[in-house]
Amino acid sequence: MTDEITQAGNRFLSLMNRLRKLGLGNSALGTALVSPAQMALLDWIAASNGCGVQDIAGGLNLTPPTVSVGVRRLEEAGLLKRKPNPQDKRSVQFFLTARGQTVQQHSQNFRRKKLELILSGLTQQEQETLLGLLGKALQAAESRNTEEQ
Repeated sequence: MTDEITQAGNRFLSLMNRLRKLGLGNSALGTALVSPAQMALLDWIAASNGCGVQDIAGGLNLTPPTVSVGVRRLEEAGLLKRKPNPQDKRSVQFFLTARGQTVQQHSQNFRRKKLELILSGLTQQEQETLLGLLGKALQAAESRNTEEQ
């Protein structure tokens, strides 16, 4: 059983490398503007408007100092703005600027098109099977990960 899992793991890693080569983590705007890590921050903030450093760190499983560096760079690029938290004057909330919203939306559309390209080689039934199995595998891994912490 362990050999089968190892072989499956190696096959999965190979597939993930092929996915990475397709550029799913990139944006159509190029890597000079926003890195994949910064894009993850933009995506999180877009989905959680008004979140703070602790929220982002917890949601992305990063340390607060790592998030602080990332949001500072996004602020310097004019993609984020910070405002004092009205409930706690010691903390701040982050919001996408109009430019940040444009970059985030453009990147989402680009990634969606890449995913549609990948799925286009499958029938509707195969797409459902692939997505269902991936969801099931992720749910099991997330459950085990939570138990181990």
